[in-house]
Amino acid sequence: MTHTPWKSPRKIQQLETEEIEFSKTPRTTEYTSNKPVSAVSDYFGGLVTNESSAIAFTDFGFDLDGKEVAGVEVYLFVSRLGRTQDKTIKLFAGKTVGLNQSDLQAEDKHTYSGDLKTWGVNNREIDYTAEDFGVTIDLQPHTEYPSNVTVYIRKVQVRLELVEPNPE
Repeated sequence: MTHTPWKSPRKIQQLETEEIEFSKTPRTTEYTSNKPVSAVSDYFGGLVTNESSAIAFTDFGFDLDGKEVAGVEVYLFVSRLGRTQDKTIKLFAGKTVGLNQSDLQAEDKHTYSGDLKTWGVNNREIDYTAEDFGVTIDLQPHTEYPSNVTVYIRKVQVRLELVEPNPE
């Protein structure tokens, strides 16, 4: 069993939400970088009163070298300021897929990991080398002590656990 190196996304996009949009000002909701993204200093605009918008981090540039994926690890570094919790941490393959790995006790630096069953996906439904593979992240105010503090996502990285293909 081996792991790919930790990879950073090259594409970030805001996903559609059911929230009320208070501004009709056109805004960019997708960013693509020529190099792996190390930080995001822009915001996607619009007045959000109760929740954040989900963001898909994609285009990690994985090379599986003929191996199969057995597990996924997502490293998230967020300045939570003590009053922000996970809402959604899921894989993304053109759309949000699988099981939510959110952890209401997650610290500023947290790694979400598990085999494909834990993530609720299989190798037949995801192309890990595709530009649209990634992770969906949505954070929310603390469920008991809500706050409207700004949340800063400092780093998102993904690595894959690889195994030799199973001959059938």
